[in-house]
Amino acid sequence: MPLLTNLMNWDKMFQSPFKSDVYFFSARLQVNQRWGTATPVTVRDKEFGAIRLRGYGIYSYRISDPRTFYTKVSGTQEIYHVADLEGQLRNTIVGRMSDTFAESNVPFLDMAANQIELGQKIREQLQPVFSDLGLALDAFVVENLSLPEELQKLLDQRIGMVMVGEMGRYTQFQVAQSLPVAAANEGGGAAGVGVGLGAGLVMAQSMMSAIKPPAPGEAAAPAAGGGASAVTKFCMNCGKPIPGAAKFCPECGGAQ
Repeated sequence: MPLLTNLMNWDKMFQSPFKSDVYFFSARLQVNQRWGTATPVTVRDKEFGAIRLRGYGIYSYRISDPRTFYTKVSGTQEIYHVADLEGQLRNTIVGRMSDTFAESNVPFLDMAANQIELGQKIREQLQPVFSDLGLALDAFVVENLSLPEELQKLLDQRIGMVMVGEMGRYTQFQVAQSLPVAAANEGGGAAGVGVGLGAGLVMAQSMMSAIKPPAPGEAAAPAAGGGASAVTKFCMNCGKPIPGAAKFCPECGGAQ
């Protein structure tokens, strides 16, 4: 056939004027493609307000419609590599993430704890974009969501304050549990229990005072050493609260 074709075009210098180019497209799955936010993405969170998020992960895709891909992406390039498309896809993913976060109305803490469901939601949002390029998005994985370092420190401080509040309530519970034990002991045993109970009450009062803000117009507590009569201590024998300047316990009469 090539020989006959050349003979038929003897008047055209034995060269056919009709040329055809053949392009081959790889239909295999392009796996382990990385995506990530170069800069934090600002989104509105219903628990923290406006926050800035960082995220990264992997995705995989393949060519599903070679004609559309040839028309809109590769064109007449002789060779078109996967890396030539990576930048456009990555920027498209990051751009769609902001819309997905805003539409989900899921707080950041819940979002970070459900990364599989979040990845599926983002994949649904991105699938039409990939299809428009002749591609099919097969998998999308969110490996990590985090806050910038300065915001992460503020979140850690908030978690610490919550833990301090829980510790104060736990201390109150422990003191309440110790009351029956202190009442059941007499003599020297009661003195030891009283000292421990007094230490527990002091710790609980100190922690609750540090957590509770002062009321408007309330005077500040006197500094250490500002007045002995304002200080309260506990009897070494019975554990009852007594004035700091007292030499004897008004309850049991024990010397202090």
